Amino acid sequence: MTATAVPLSDTKEPDSPVVHADERMSHRGPMQRWLISPEIGALIGAVIVWIFFWGNARTFGQANSTLNWLDVAAPTGIMATAVALLMIGGEFDLSSGVMTGASAITIGLMSRKFMGAGINIGWAIGAAFLLAAAVGWFNGYMVNKTGLPSFIVTLASFFAVRGMVVVLAQRLVGKVQVDSITKQRGAAGWKTWVAHEWQFKEFSGRDSLFLGLVIAGGVAFLYGLLEQSFIRRPSVNARAALVTVVGVAAVVVGFVALLNTDGVGTNLLFGVIGGAGLIVLIVGLAMTRWQSRPRVAAVKTAIPRSIAARVGLGIVGIFLACITHIPFDRHQRLPVLTWTADSLRPVIASIAALAGIGLAVRSMLPSLREHWNAAKVVKLVFISAYGGLLLMAGVLSFLQLTTVEALRTIAMILLGGGGLIFMLSARGEAGRSNRYVQFMVGSLVSVSVVVLAVVVRADSATRRFRTGMFAAMMLGALIILANTLLEYSMVKRRSADHRADTFGKKLQIVGAAAALIGLIIRLVFTNFTAAHAARIKAAGGNVGQNVLRETVVWWLLVAAIGAFVLTKSKWGNWIFAVGGNKDAARAIGVPAGSVKISLFVTVSLCGCLAGTLIALRYGTVQANQGIGLEFEYIIAAVVGGCLMTGGYGSVIGASLGAIIMAISTNGVQSTGWNSDGRYTFLGGVLLLAVLVNNFTRKKAQEAR
Repeated sequence: MTATAVPLSDTKEPDSPVVHADERMSHRGPMQRWLISPEIGALIGAVIVWIFFWGNARTFGQANSTLNWLDVAAPTGIMATAVALLMIGGEFDLSSGVMTGASAITIGLMSRKFMGAGINIGWAIGAAFLLAAAVGWFNGYMVNKTGLPSFIVTLASFFAVRGMVVVLAQRLVGKVQVDSITKQRGAAGWKTWVAHEWQFKEFSGRDSLFLGLVIAGGVAFLYGLLEQSFIRRPSVNARAALVTVVGVAAVVVGFVALLNTDGVGTNLLFGVIGGAGLIVLIVGLAMTRWQSRPRVAAVKTAIPRSIAARVGLGIVGIFLACITHIPFDRHQRLPVLTWTADSLRPVIASIAALAGIGLAVRSMLPSLREHWNAAKVVKLVFISAYGGLLLMAGVLSFLQLTTVEALRTIAMILLGGGGLIFMLSARGEAGRSNRYVQFMVGSLVSVSVVVLAVVVRADSATRRFRTGMFAAMMLGALIILANTLLEYSMVKRRSADHRADTFGKKLQIVGAAAALIGLIIRLVFTNFTAAHAARIKAAGGNVGQNVLRETVVWWLLVAAIGAFVLTKSKWGNWIFAVGGNKDAARAIGVPAGSVKISLFVTVSLCGCLAGTLIALRYGTVQANQGIGLEFEYIIAAVVGGCLMTGGYGSVIGASLGAIIMAISTNGVQSTGWNSDGRYTFLGGVLLLAVLVNNFTRKKAQEAR
């Protein structure tokens, strides 16, 4: 198989501009910087989990559902921020969960029973924060002074605090819970300030504002991405500027027409106009301001076998995903094992057992070949038999617990996603040696996404898949094609330019913030007009009672402070240094002991903040409040990219981990599944996020 291509040696690119950064440091493009960021796995996981439940639960994704999972995520996000900082510093705190309940109990007991008649709840809150800080200081001091693992020290604190809380509650109020907290002196004022609730009513201009912010944010983000990726031209390319204007006009015409039409044929026509215009706009804008590759003569060259093999596997995966709906009925809710014929079940079990035996034999053969003896043969027989039985039991259990409908969805996602990953990997490999092959593979990827989108639209009976998912997949295909054209036609910057990188980063931040605000408006508000809302209310319905609690605001504030401290202050550098190597950090003057104590105190204070919010919201607190949640805080931090060994992680990633956990909780409830199944779901998400983090970081570092 051959194709027209140009060897890398024949495509000499213009020299990069003057480097304004340290030349000893390898330059990374924006995509590589994103891929090595700690939170990339959590970001991908959050998007996938949201899409998964959006597709499986009819009410998920609406305003009330979004506000619900935000409310669930807030306390976990507050604690995950502090726990992430502590983990980056190389330590754990198993008392973080019990501190939330202990602080809430302390506030309740002091406001009701201190000095006999109790005290103003404001003083009780202040005392709770002081006591929490003391517990955190004790944990940090003991870790520094004794050298014991933080696991042991904080586990001891966990049991001690838990015991004291239960004893005090039983002695002072006669039970293991404290109620009527919000009825105590000063509680009303503190609740208004600390745990206020906002009710969002209908907002008829929601969709227009959402689209405006997303489009403006997308343009700013795109321009910043181009600024960081390519070399600027000495002057503007006038011809390319005219092409850009044509693209803008086509996008506007197609977009406005799509908003004002509702027919299949017209929608297709204006969709093609708008999509083509978007590609012309992106490529034209890039060629207007940044340098293009020189035109050279084409040379015949063979496509490498590795690229051809990946493309072939990708095509097979896409094809199988497109025909999966044929043998499986989407309305069939029987378990797969029950649905299959009786004669087919032994065949499935035998294939699974043989696969397990084959995997076990393959893994052990290398060591067996080195030194052949009877003991190793017996070991091989035993482990291969065990592997066969294990895989057979796992496959049969999965098929018994999974319905035909679910298997159909899983198969389409795995086959389609796997096929696209293979082809994208082939495109990336071709980009390092042959840009013509890269262009062909990238175009094939875009066409594959379009085919999948058409199949999903034709097969689905759900409106959100036929509209929202279809539109998102078509937009993704356009972005992939535009990116392929840019990779093919533009000169990528190979060296750092501080001014361009800084300007591009600012534009990306502004664009991402605008798009995020638009998305929040879309998810939080309803779009009922006053007349529509009046009709619903007249019929006895409820409109506009979506509640946002101030807990979310406190979470965002704590996360913002934590991110600033970690990335923009000397304390952040000290935290990374202490987590990486405490002795080395101390040798260069870092106050390692003080840093660790401050981190433990921060965790305890955040636990007290979460406990205060819980006490003022519910008014009743159980003595076992927060017990067991410390593991969820650690999971959120790990999903967010924090290493168990310390020295690496992200506060933003920890908040994304909290979002994943909250979405899974709310999503499982929305689908009507067994609520206990969310723990299995969380375990899978944890493992997947860590694997994605490790894989993307490794690949990005290899590409330096």
